[in-house]
Amino acid sequence: MSFKRFQSSDCSTSTPVKASVQRYLKSSLVESNPLLAPHIDSLIPKKPPLTAYKVTSFLTLYTLNSLPILFETRDGPVLPTLRFVHQYPTLFTSCRVDSGAIPFILGGANIMCPGLVNPGSELNEDYEIGQSVVVYAEGKEHALAVGHLKMGAKEIKEVNKGMGCEVAHFIGDGLFETKSIE
Repeated sequence: MSFKRFQSSDCSTSTPVKASVQRYLKSSLVESNPLLAPHIDSLIPKKPPLTAYKVTSFLTLYTLNSLPILFETRDGPVLPTLRFVHQYPTLFTSCRVDSGAIPFILGGANIMCPGLVNPGSELNEDYEIGQSVVVYAEGKEHALAVGHLKMGAKEIKEVNKGMGCEVAHFIGDGLFETKSIE
């Protein structure tokens, strides 16, 4: 799942998000990003409500005042968009990849285990399989991708091969280039 070729015209139907769904989205986001807890109600207020856009049968994009802020796949976690992350960079669960992984990630590739283990990278030992993460790069100030771990941190360090993180959204993809959805 990637937004590599996404355009705002790919969104088919839009509906206001019910209060119960909005509570679920907030709790899911806080569960994977505990530092958001004291700020979540001001970041995602009740009024105006979020709007849900169906992108595909398994992908939903959520906007606040026409700005994409969250997305969710049918079987995946609720993830923030990079523009939302860049507004509040210290509040999200993150990892750091080594500088060698940067061109691959910006090309739309997933992150392989060595990119999360090599010198210059950083991965919290407590992260479990499925953990959503904002990906930073060695020597860079801003996040360059959002995704979720395909293995737990301990397994990534032990195995050190294969896909460690599935990238869902990265700088330069269609979603990042979309400023608003009308």
